[in-house]
Amino acid sequence: MILSAQSVTKRYGGTSLGYEAVRDVSLEFQTGDYISIVGRSGSGKSTLLALLGALTKPTEGRVLLDGTDIWARSERELADFRGRHIGFIFQFPSLLSNLTVLDNVAVPALLSRTMAVERAYRRAYELLTRVGLTSRAGAYPASLSGGEQRRAVIARALINSPPLLLADEPTSDLDEDSENESIDLLEGLQRAEAFGLLLVTHNLQLARHAERVYEMRQGALVSFDLPNIADGPRRQRRGFISPDADLGHELATDRPAGPSVALGGDLWRNARAFFVAAAAIFVGVLLVDFAVAKYQELQVRAHGAQLTKLAELALSSLLGEVQSVADLGDGQYELAMSLSNIGGEQPIYVMSPDMRAYVQVGKIWQEVPLTPTDGAGSVLKIEGRHTYRYVFEARVRNFAQLLPNYMHVRFSDTMLVSASSAPTNDMFERKDNYYVYLKPFDVTDETVGKRMKFVGKPPVWIPMPPH
Repeated sequence: MILSAQSVTKRYGGTSLGYEAVRDVSLEFQTGDYISIVGRSGSGKSTLLALLGALTKPTEGRVLLDGTDIWARSERELADFRGRHIGFIFQFPSLLSNLTVLDNVAVPALLSRTMAVERAYRRAYELLTRVGLTSRAGAYPASLSGGEQRRAVIARALINSPPLLLADEPTSDLDEDSENESIDLLEGLQRAEAFGLLLVTHNLQLARHAERVYEMRQGALVSFDLPNIADGPRRQRRGFISPDADLGHELATDRPAGPSVALGGDLWRNARAFFVAAAAIFVGVLLVDFAVAKYQELQVRAHGAQLTKLAELALSSLLGEVQSVADLGDGQYELAMSLSNIGGEQPIYVMSPDMRAYVQVGKIWQEVPLTPTDGAGSVLKIEGRHTYRYVFEARVRNFAQLLPNYMHVRFSDTMLVSASSAPTNDMFERKDNYYVYLKPFDVTDETVGKRMKFVGKPPVWIPMPPH
């Protein structure tokens, strides 16, 4: 896979008074490459990564994937490109605070639907094992150290096995030891999985590890003459002995000079007893530590399996639909939403459904007042089908007309789902969007009929597929 930028420019503002964050940059980046980019703050490094990752559209030039312009794709295809082909590591961890580490790593696979739920969690756990975070899989981001959060972010970026990984200052907020640990881990994974790595950094010592080094200067990308790590001094790591060190020489020079002194027999016997006892204690500590680690691993696996089962229950066994929308007059409507347990094998408990209504105005969604009725805010045990009812107002002017004379309306529903009537931590947050076309209260049937042909009276609402 080859990703290339061809004479790419990103300009903010007008052509005369505007600011060019990236100026006429050309770069080719493919699977297996290791490239680093250095430069001062504000030189355009992050903007260039956003252009390559299809997060922002260039003002001029093209970004090509295997020869095809990525911005010629639809928005859905662009989202698929970002989810499946590019891994992102941003300057700050940006982990979701209300999800566990395991959930955070699995989220990109669930959103992009690159794999089944169970497989996504299995892949997430495998990645956490590789980055040394299995014992923290059930923890929340706030309880992790900075280095642990970085390792979790690396695992999350690799969940979909992207052929290319874009890392924007991934160690900027870490101390030197944690920085070295994170980069060692990232480079080890890059060699093992052979993905392309584009690293943006201020650290010249880290930049020299790459096969190619560039510098951003006021938006322009230029080759940077920085020796490869193989040509420079070996980076020393705390707690390790350089493989080039002469161990025998070091031991010889550290040995004290002068004649040896024979120690007394009692001292030797006491020393031997001490070392035997210490060895026994050390072995005991190791055994206890191993047992605790195995127990924690089993607990994490069990929790991961529980989460997988709960996610499957919430996403596969619970069906939400817009049942009806009724015109109450004067811009008020009644919305009936149904939730059905299509699995049928066990009850599903739904807590705190939070429904919101929006009308599209131009390119934005304008929220409109919505109030639940019939106990729509209570906890419910769903075994068959249940209907929630809401009343909302849609007195909106200048609404977008994707369908002539009809409003484009979105209902966003967030709810907590559990298999238990008294859940503790076994809850799954489910979010759904439902779209309908809605006939405005102040538009007559005759006006609608001039541009749209219906058999009979124009309907109050027309359902739309998810999008």
